[in-house]
Amino acid sequence: MDSTDLKRFWETVRRELNEVPIDAEAELIQPEPVPLTNTWRLTLTGLGGVKFRAFLTLPGVGADAGPLPVAVFTPGYGGNTAHAAMAGLCYDKRLALLTVYPRGQGESEEYWQVPEGLTKLTTGLDDPAHQYYRAGYADCLRGIDYLCTREEIDPERIGVIGLSQGGGLTLATASLDPRVKCAVAHEPFLCNYPVAVETATTGPYLELTKHFAANPGSRDRALETLAWFDPVNLAQFITCPTFVSIGLADTTCPPETIRPVYERISAFKGLIEIPDAVHGWYYVYRDFDDLWLRRYL
Repeated sequence: MDSTDLKRFWETVRRELNEVPIDAEAELIQPEPVPLTNTWRLTLTGLGGVKFRAFLTLPGVGADAGPLPVAVFTPGYGGNTAHAAMAGLCYDKRLALLTVYPRGQGESEEYWQVPEGLTKLTTGLDDPAHQYYRAGYADCLRGIDYLCTREEIDPERIGVIGLSQGGGLTLATASLDPRVKCAVAHEPFLCNYPVAVETATTGPYLELTKHFAANPGSRDRALETLAWFDPVNLAQFITCPTFVSIGLADTTCPPETIRPVYERISAFKGLIEIPDAVHGWYYVYRDFDDLWLRRYL
């Protein structure tokens, strides 16, 4: 894919997003679900005027602590990862945390749903302008827009972190938003679709495999569409320090789908490959989260 065309495509999305007011609503949650923190339930507005939910959690460090570094966290493909899942970053690491639920996922389902009979992967496969992740990625960028309006947040210390779909969203957000200063992507999904549909034997990539089987002749056009959203193409635009993890026994996000993305990152980067690791969260990831976020935020 031509990098100039790819950059222009996403510049158009950014301009379109800029024309939409954030129109933020923030409600302080009481009682606080996580000790030693304060959390706001947010409603933000993204592309097309579609609203979505996010949660901003701040560590209880006092008003005189100064602007805080922040990590943006996004859910796995199921969309329902609890907003408190990464709250340890707040009360233990003294980072702020913004959990973004892109449209149609988790807390955002009440505002918009994927069309009946389709999934996030199979929506808009014949036209990049209508593919789900065009707006899904933009919702992540909008979350950063909101962070930059909060006086408690240091806009020069914004990181992104996620697992699986959250890892793919992390790589995409780091590619598309220069305000991101570091990224941690564990077992990233959404990567290298042509290889993924040939190698994944479990998980959501099978939605594409089934779609191609049910719609003969659609494969080439669909893969051309997905190329606009694939971190294997977007990774060239990443400028921040980026850490990636791979499970060598992962059949949902096979290593073959992730390694080429990592190789195309020209910024400072780190990689861990875990033997026998299948798709899922591993405690050792917390050590790398701590190392990367503390160092670069």
